Amino acid sequence: MPDQPLSSETAMTTEEDRKLAEKLKQFEMKDESANTERHLVPFEPADQRKRNLVLDEERFEDTFLKCLICRENYDDDEKVPKMLPCHHTFCLDCLNQMFRVEGEFRQTLTSAFRAMPVAVKISCPTCREGIIASALEIKKLPNDHTVLELVAFIKQIGKAKVAYCSKHQLQPLNFFCEPCMQPVCCDCTVLDHKESTGHEVINVDEAMKKYSPAIDKTLGEIDSEKKSLEEKRHALEKAFDNVEQIQRELAVQIRQTFDRIRDSVDERERELFDLSEREIDRKRTMLRDCMKLVTTRENELKQQSAKLTQTKDHKDLVNMFDFNKAARDCLQSKPDIPVSKSSEDFAVSFQFNSRQENGIRSTIANFGDVTFKFD
Repeated sequence: MPDQPLSSETAMTTEEDRKLAEKLKQFEMKDESANTERHLVPFEPADQRKRNLVLDEERFEDTFLKCLICRENYDDDEKVPKMLPCHHTFCLDCLNQMFRVEGEFRQTLTSAFRAMPVAVKISCPTCREGIIASALEIKKLPNDHTVLELVAFIKQIGKAKVAYCSKHQLQPLNFFCEPCMQPVCCDCTVLDHKESTGHEVINVDEAMKKYSPAIDKTLGEIDSEKKSLEEKRHALEKAFDNVEQIQRELAVQIRQTFDRIRDSVDERERELFDLSEREIDRKRTMLRDCMKLVTTRENELKQQSAKLTQTKDHKDLVNMFDFNKAARDCLQSKPDIPVSKSSEDFAVSFQFNSRQENGIRSTIANFGDVTFKFD
């Protein structure tokens, strides 16, 4: 099928558009089995498409934002960029060191210099052009405002973390294929994820806006369960206090009864204390098990929440849905923790049956009992 001439309205305005059109033509082919021609995705003019600049930030920083001598980043203090008359730029700290080294070298040449020379000649490390200057004159060298503006700009916007396509190197993942549920690059949209084959591709920012509510819902459910777990934690802590108070009250009741018959019931008293301690320990064990479940669940939810929040903040669509699925699975596997908001659910009732004190002196071996009731 011959190429149709483009109208003046759709003519390519840049060299890059021309290259992209040629690339599209290379992938246009005929389906030999059906003898039908595959149609390419309509090509939009440059003024209708959002362009993305791929920048090697590390190389940019090494080239423009670091001193060529010490290889440290420029700043607005000791490392302020100073421009020599030859228009080469170095940091103030390195120029001061060059001045000191040259001055100390001049002192060793002759005894006439008893002190540091006022002015010395230093050479540009790049072009070797010399300049005679004092320490004050070096400090007064003009700042390289272009470098300072670049430093301020990078500091303001920060370093962006760009995810690149594993199939098409140096192509950022700036698009998102909804049927495949995965980020794609510009080349993927015209090769593997074409709209003509049923793929729906949207901008990655639109995808974040569209699918963020699902992540927010999961985070909301995690927060809700975390609040519920916190309430149960408070209930368990209060139940621990109640158990300790009940134990003290029970001990007082037992002692008050046995003080009157101490001489004949010492052995029975010890048996009742042992019984009460065993039951209290059993209750403590139950509470500890519940507390352990709460703590473990809190840690799981905290980890899932941190992962989801990080992927959302960094717009990491590569891992977002995997982490969201893992969080959803974690929410579905909610453990059964038999604790409600009220600490009374863990209340323990104790009753000491003293029976008839006067009648039990002859049957002291069977005197007394401790019963427990768990609500």
